[in-house]
Amino acid sequence: MTGVDKLLLLATTIEEPFYTLARGEGERRYRYKHVLDLSKTDHRLPVVLHCDGIRNGIHKIEVQAVARLGLTRTREILKPLLGKLSRAWIYRVDFCTDLLGVSVWEMAAACSVRQVQNYRIFRKRGAVSFYLQCSANRTLVLYDKARELAAKGSPWVGKLRRNDELTRVEVQLRGAAVPYKKIRHLDRYADVELLAGLEFRRLKTVSADAKPLHLLAAAYLRDQIAQYGLQAVRKRFGSAQWPYIERIFFDNVRPHRIPNVRRRLRKSIEDWLEDRVRFPRLPTTRSSDDQE
Repeated sequence: MTGVDKLLLLATTIEEPFYTLARGEGERRYRYKHVLDLSKTDHRLPVVLHCDGIRNGIHKIEVQAVARLGLTRTREILKPLLGKLSRAWIYRVDFCTDLLGVSVWEMAAACSVRQVQNYRIFRKRGAVSFYLQCSANRTLVLYDKARELAAKGSPWVGKLRRNDELTRVEVQLRGAAVPYKKIRHLDRYADVELLAGLEFRRLKTVSADAKPLHLLAAAYLRDQIAQYGLQAVRKRFGSAQWPYIERIFFDNVRPHRIPNVRRRLRKSIEDWLEDRVRFPRLPTTRSSDDQE
């Protein structure tokens, strides 16, 4: 499932009877006085209410499994909670697309982001996540979605064939990085360039008669990229050094296995906005414009 993967709203007012219910049955946690999962109440709504923030009294509304809802159902769920949708604003929204048949290592070895300071790699139980961009307000992460589904025992695992690769590309926006904060403006995100600065490169094949230093440098780059990804290797060199290295050793990449990620992400968002919930499938053919 792709499109909008997480949605957190902030509001100063929550409608009755939800506010009273949260104050009566909610528990104190996460810097909020009253936290209540509405899916476990008679309302059966996929929402976790965080009421009465300890610092400012603001309420947080977390929509659960929003990727399976689509825009129409999301609005239907929020309306009785807020009375008017304009009373809430978006604090965090995540967008994603899943690439079936592409491994997370393939992606990490081929892509990087310009002018990014923070970069992280997380390894857990054999799975790896590459945070190409990691800041307080904006995150771009690649991770093995197939392993995550299997670890959670998700029924969606049954949609995958044995040894299928499934890589998720996810953009997380928070606070000041959220360009449109009103719920009624969610449809505008289909036209936002969420992957600005993302580039795809591949190592050139160095001829055997190249300079010995070039042969050694190419071997080093290939080994480090295979272990840590292109973004990590790029960050080991200064801004004055990397353009030279890129010019000598790299080409723009157009591999047949890596699809046009920008187009895929835009299509995933459009599907969610139009209430089409999809699970990724391997394409029967690949058109010439489905390349990066």
